[in-house]
Amino acid sequence: MRAKKIIYGILLSLFLGITVTSCTQNDGYIGPIFGKWQLTEMWKGETVTPHDSIYYNFQTSVIMVQVVHRNGLENLTDGYYGNFVKEDDTLKFSLTEPSWFPVTLPAILNLEPMGLEHVNVFHIEKLTSSQMILTRGEDERFVFRKF
Repeated sequence: MRAKKIIYGILLSLFLGITVTSCTQNDGYIGPIFGKWQLTEMWKGETVTPHDSIYYNFQTSVIMVQVVHRNGLENLTDGYYGNFVKEDDTLKFSLTEPSWFPVTLPAILNLEPMGLEHVNVFHIEKLTSSQMILTRGEDERFVFRKF
């Protein structure tokens, strides 16, 4: 009888271990781009603009771009959703507007207008577990930190 309890205990521990590890955050499917990134610098030619209120969130094939507006003691957040594809050193995504109300991307995002026909294409210059640098064309550079 004691042997059965030990075996059941081992099986229960194994089951719980598998369950817990399968529910943890894992970037194995889409690699190090998985998670939330904060834009810290935006370069246009030799001009750099520091930022701290734009976030890119990557999950499986979905991207959410958040813009935080500081209003006194409270922060207001606008979220824009779309799908992304990462192929080698290229990142492509389009942000789609919700069908229930018209939305225009704020100029601060420096992205193409919303809609399925507009795809934003970036070259991934650097992608580590803590930093991502995206470039577009020859004079645009976006520096992110893992948040």
